[in-house]
Formats: sequence, C-alpha cells, structure tokens
Amino acid sequence: MLAHPAGRPGKRFLRGTRSRQTMRPAEVLESYSHMMVLALVLGLLLGGFPALTKEISMASLALLMTFSLANIRLGEAFGKGQVKDAAVALFLNYVVLSGVILAMGWMFADEIWWGWILMAAAPSAVSVVPFTTIMGGRTGGVLFATAANYILALALMPIISLLFIGSAVSSWSLVSYLLVLIALPMVLSRGVMRLGLAKRTSTVTMNLAFAILIFAVAGANRNAFFDDPLLVLAVSVACMVRTFGTGLGTEYVLRRMGRPKEERIGHVLFASYKNLGLTATVAIALFEPMVAVPATICIVFEVVWVIWLARFYSRVSGPSEGKT
Repeated sequence: MLAHPAGRPGKRFLRGTRSRQTMRPAEVLESYSHMMVLALVLGLLLGGFPALTKEISMASLALLMTFSLANIRLGEAFGKGQVKDAAVALFLNYVVLSGVILAMGWMFADEIWWGWILMAAAPSAVSVVPFTTIMGGRTGGVLFATAANYILALALMPIISLLFIGSAVSSWSLVSYLLVLIALPMVLSRGVMRLGLAKRTSTVTMNLAFAILIFAVAGANRNAFFDDPLLVLAVSVACMVRTFGTGLGTEYVLRRMGRPKEERIGHVLFASYKNLGLTATVAIALFEPMVAVPATICIVFEVVWVIWLARFYSRVSGPSEGKT
C-alpha cells in the first residue's frame, strides 16, 4: 500500500470506513478503502485492461508515488534525535517483516515464490507516514525512516532479488524500473509539493492512480483467482500471518517494553506494511502477472488491517497506557 494524505483527508479515510446506506460519488473517490475494494472487484469481473497492462501499471504507480512522496517534507524528516527510531523502524521493516515474508513465501512454487521475494525486497509503504498521523502517532521518526527506506531500496531491492531469484531476474532491468518508479517520483514530488494542491485533490488523485493499478493487476490475474482457489486460500493465510501476525506481535512486544502509544503506532505500521503497488508493478514488468498474485491478495489484507488498526488505536488511552 501507498500513501493517503495526512490531516483532513485522513479524517475522510476513517469516515469512509464506516458503514453507510449510500455514498455520493465524490465520497467514494475520497475513500481509500472503498476505491481499493471497487477496483479489485471490477478487475476480477472485467479482466483488467485488454493490452498495455505493464505500461499502465507503471504509469499509474509513478503518478501515485509522486503524489505520495510530496507529503514528505525533507526538512521535517531529517530532524534531530530521530535516527534511533528510524533504525528500529528499518529493522522492523527490512529484517522482521521481510524475514516473515520470505519464510511464508518459501512454501510456494517458483512463480509465486518470486512474488514473495519482490515483496520482501520492497520498501515500506509511503502510507506509513499519513496513517501514523491519522492514528495519533509520532511522525518525526517515521518521516526520517521512510525517506531512508526509499533511498536504501534503490540498492536493497536489486541485492535481495538477485540473492534469492538469481539469474532469472535482470539486474539492469530491475534497476531501471526502480529509477523510474522511485528515483523519478522523488524528484517530481518536490515540484508537486510547490504547487500547493488542495489535500482533497491529492487524495482523489492518489486513490484513482492506485485503483487503476489494482484494476490492472487484479484483472491480469483473474484466471489465478477463479481457476485455483486453493492457491488463493494458501496465499491468503500467508498474507494474514505477514500482516496481522507481525503487526500484532510487534504491538505486543512494544507494549511489554513500556513504549508509549504514539511511538508504537509507527513501528507497528513499519512491521506490517510493504509497498505492494511497487511489488506488483515490478513483478509484471520483470516476469508475468502470476508473480504479482501475492501482492494483489495482500493488498486486501492491508486494507482490512489499517481499518482495524485505526479503530484499535482509537480505543487505546494514551502515552502511559503502554506501561501497563
């Protein structure tokens, strides 16, 4: 998953997760959860785009990454005293979560296994930043860690992919895709930030871009969903463990250590979120749609997870609660 703007759009996100009898089209466009579910269902029903799935996926992800990264102000990210928190966050995302993903993926055959490897190699979702703000967490260290995560990903994704996949992946192709999907959006995001767009405009743009990506990826994997339900079930169980298992496990450990709520929130998100849009796009670009199945299914669990987590932290009292 990627980003959802902080502040007022975050309130729209929480409001959008509530059950309603009717929703206006504008409200649907502003609701991250509704847009993701709608795109997934339509992709499976309609079969995605008839052609140019890779190109459309890359274009929509590049747009999404550009607007997502525009929410990260480097002046805030590299504040004093945030290095330690960022180091913990990077450990949780690239050691704990990636380790669980590889352990889960090892049980699957090559094509699906490669999808898990790409997921483990991917950085955290940019949405960790706004979701931390929405849930009442401490944003400073999360900003620093996210910036560091994406810079390190330019090196870590090729290294991890080559280490576990080997000659089946083209290192030059992978690096070139990462430059287009990470480095270029980093540069373009500075220009988008200066435009001063309304948060609502950014929210709708990102939701539409991510919905197009999910529609394309889900549609390309339509046969896998309908022809092999046992595979979908097995991947779903693994997705549940890697998302809810690592997230709740991290929350439990940090609570036992007496960490305050506002510190735990960001760490729990780093321990349960990967950039699945990037994972799915790279899978289609480098291999074939089947390799994107783990990321496509995990997107569903991440949507459910963030809805549940927002409600969970809304019931948690405050800083001193973590010491009980």
